[in-house]
Amino acid sequence: MEKVKSSARIFTKQEIDNLLSAAIGKSLEEVDKAGLFAHHEGKSKVTGIAGDVIEISVLGCERDSKQEPDIIVDGEQVELKTTGLIKPKKKDSPYVYECKEPVSITAVSIPVIVKEEFETSNFWHKLAHVLWVYYWYNSPVTVKLDGYKNFPILGFQFYEFDEADRLRLKQDWLLVRDFLIVIHRDYSGQEEREKQYPRLSHELRSQLMLIDTAPKYPNPPRFRLKRSFATVIANSYFTKQSLEKLKNPITKYADIDAKCEELNKTYAGKNFAEIASLLGVTLKTRTNRGHDSYEAKNFAEFVVLKMFGSEVNSLNKIDDFVKIGLIAKSLPLKNNGVPKESMKMFMPDFNDWVNEDSFEDSFLRDYFSEHQFLFIVYQYKDKDNKNPQTIEFVGFKRVMITDEFIETEVKKCWSEVRSLITEKRLVIEKKYRKDGAPIINPKTRVQQESPNFPKEAQCDVFLRGSGTDSSDKYKTLEINGLRMLPQEIWLSKRTTLDLYLNQNL
Repeated sequence: MEKVKSSARIFTKQEIDNLLSAAIGKSLEEVDKAGLFAHHEGKSKVTGIAGDVIEISVLGCERDSKQEPDIIVDGEQVELKTTGLIKPKKKDSPYVYECKEPVSITAVSIPVIVKEEFETSNFWHKLAHVLWVYYWYNSPVTVKLDGYKNFPILGFQFYEFDEADRLRLKQDWLLVRDFLIVIHRDYSGQEEREKQYPRLSHELRSQLMLIDTAPKYPNPPRFRLKRSFATVIANSYFTKQSLEKLKNPITKYADIDAKCEELNKTYAGKNFAEIASLLGVTLKTRTNRGHDSYEAKNFAEFVVLKMFGSEVNSLNKIDDFVKIGLIAKSLPLKNNGVPKESMKMFMPDFNDWVNEDSFEDSFLRDYFSEHQFLFIVYQYKDKDNKNPQTIEFVGFKRVMITDEFIETEVKKCWSEVRSLITEKRLVIEKKYRKDGAPIINPKTRVQQESPNFPKEAQCDVFLRGSGTDSSDKYKTLEINGLRMLPQEIWLSKRTTLDLYLNQNL
């Protein structure tokens, strides 16, 4: 980027390193030499207090709202981003920390952006060189001003986006700019244009890879890095591990769709044994009762990695997929085209669930709104589920959970679970057949039971226990004094079938 004149304070990297290294491990209150907490005493909320403490008290800068980077370091304009991190909300998360929320970048200045080019835009000026400072938002609930005082500073890093991420950011920005240009072209009056601006946030959601825009117009919208992407950046500092990059980087969702179409033409209609032979991989099948479908899932997810040219054993280790929040999910179909089973999503943390202030800020909403899913669809052509020659690959399909589904079905599950726990209405129920006979576990010879969480029969987003069997030793989750199997979030068969058959992104 071209170096430009600025009124920002000038540093060397060594000076920044000295100032921030001395702050690591200390609380925000301990490093608040400028007395910002005392200045705002009596207020319940001050937007950006953590960033102000770092910028003003630690670095000695003056805060301003100009659309230009905050400081100059070794001659480069650098944007300072102070970001709160939390412990992962998913029990099986691969991360040390997660960003608490998406990271605000800069305002979507509608009259300005329609005349900008990416390389000289306010957006890219804010992201070309970034200094991240991380603190631990060590609270299960949203805190007021005083709550920030004890949050410790965890670390910092200078960060520049690699070429693949720069291209993704550029494509995202162009989608927003061009969307607004079309509105300005099609509607000449300002009043007519303002009626169209609210479309921005939801109509582009299926296309934006690394960013979103929020809040909705007429509230002044801002560009934000998605929480999933910011989390990857943060963990590059804490773990020092790099993810595998595909030989042909994905710069837009159209790249994924084109690759899926290519692979579907090559492999759709072939059985697992044929695909294993074509890819030069060994297909192992389990013959123990109940494990055949799981082995098919393992093979299906392994195959998608091979088809995309990857050598790792998990999509969670591929840079392109993790940063854009794309999650692979197996969708096995019966011979009649109906899903063989519901779709398991993830294992939640119930402590966070009951402490969340609103659905809008909940991890459940965040999971479904930030991620898209790559369905790996295959079909059992015969009752012999153990024979790879009778399991046929149908194809890939990229899907997303709609805003309407999130605000109805996902919210219904979140509200009901929270209500059951907080109102002490959660109970363990014995299971019975339709004729009233108890359902007995064939292995333990004990009647089956489960908590009265939302079930698939009534809800499209529901909970189900996960364990080897229902023996007491596997009941490792305790809520309100009730012991149960670990609970996971699932999507109903009717929902996954609808997404597969009817959604076109």
